[in-house]
Amino acid sequence: MPFRPDRRRRDDRFLEWKIRLFTIAAVAAMAGIYLDERWMTGTAIVVLAAGMALRFLPGGGAAPGEPTDPDGSAGTEDTVGGEHAAGQEDDRPLG
Repeated sequence: MPFRPDRRRRDDRFLEWKIRLFTIAAVAAMAGIYLDERWMTGTAIVVLAAGMALRFLPGGGAAPGEPTDPDGSAGTEDTVGGEHAAGQEDDRPLG
């Protein structure tokens, strides 16, 4: 089954680039189909493949220098702008 809802989500620093490339490829593909230009449709396929190739680059998880939780996931869920979200206490020792 290709859809696995139990899979843990992780931060992906290439997510914005994947979205940009997909959007560019979709627009180029639609324009190429409408204008009946094979080179434009082919270019759209190449751009889409480049976006898919970003999945296999090393470091697709958290950006370097970001803190991680003990379980290995990026620890940004409970913070806002580097500070803890309202209503959460920080139990780390000072100093």
